[in-house]
Amino acid sequence: MFELHQDHLPSTVSKRTWQDGAEQFDFLDRLAQLSDRICPYSAASVAIASVALVAGTVLRLVGWGQSDLMFVAYIPSILATGLLAGIPAAVGVTLVSTLIIWFVFTPLHLHAASLPHGMLMGFVMYLIAAVFTIYFAHCCRIVLRRLNERNRTNELLTRELQHRNRNIFTVIEAIVYKTLSADAENANKIFGRIRSVMYANDLLTGEKPQLLTLRGLLLQAFEPYGADRMVPDGLDVFIEPDTARNLILLINELVTNAAKHGALSNGTGRVLVGWRQREGSITLYWREVGGPNVTAVNKRGFGSQLISVCTKALSGAMKSEFPMDGFACSLTFPLSSLKRAA
Repeated sequence: MFELHQDHLPSTVSKRTWQDGAEQFDFLDRLAQLSDRICPYSAASVAIASVALVAGTVLRLVGWGQSDLMFVAYIPSILATGLLAGIPAAVGVTLVSTLIIWFVFTPLHLHAASLPHGMLMGFVMYLIAAVFTIYFAHCCRIVLRRLNERNRTNELLTRELQHRNRNIFTVIEAIVYKTLSADAENANKIFGRIRSVMYANDLLTGEKPQLLTLRGLLLQAFEPYGADRMVPDGLDVFIEPDTARNLILLINELVTNAAKHGALSNGTGRVLVGWRQREGSITLYWREVGGPNVTAVNKRGFGSQLISVCTKALSGAMKSEFPMDGFACSLTFPLSSLKRAA
């Protein structure tokens, strides 16, 4: 007989961690947004050029770029300015930095005399390097602006697809209920499965996609029957979208079966749900108690086939048992797409 006891559950917990629910910082996206907002010849571009010049001058003052490398401190300044503020600001940084090097860092006795060949070549090489740096920064700026534009386009497409999906589900609901108007039970069963898919899509493609957790998916599935009908046991884990889609359907089928034949078919039954992480996999334990007596059936209905398909899609394995006091099963699937919640 399957029993959900602490000593039957593995105690080893994966050490893989997931950052908390806060939205992760994406440096490239933020850089693309900043570059897209700043226009050439604007006050912001002048401010960026000024900050870059000050930073380069400070680096030069503290000793970076001595002797033959007297201009090297300003190359990063030109690159950053061209990337964020555009070509005009980068050209301005190049010209002003050249004047700073001449009037501040070049010895006074050389101002009235011919420059040594090495220093003259340094000025020439610096200007050539600045031209290539500005061109490279300009290309990177174009790439970042295109990236930001595509992100905006993708967001619009996602919202449009979400809207159309909802319309499609509404049409499907009407078709199901119209076609099975004489069989309300099957109509509700079919649309319950469709609603599970719609729920997964809403979570994963909404304007603010949520971080899905195993406990959260279970609570949502049990919501129509009362969250107190489920007794959870396990450290929560975050679930990746591909895994969530199949897991939502599978859990929904287990809950639907429990509502029709098992512990959720009366007012007192409960479902004990535990999960434990092993190295490289997670096992979900399901045990129904307090419901009617159950017996194994040889006939495989659509629900059983759907559970089998979802299990295969998860690259997992399921073991079912039919003790007299309630259905029990265990589902094991790879941990590659799961991370422990904080």
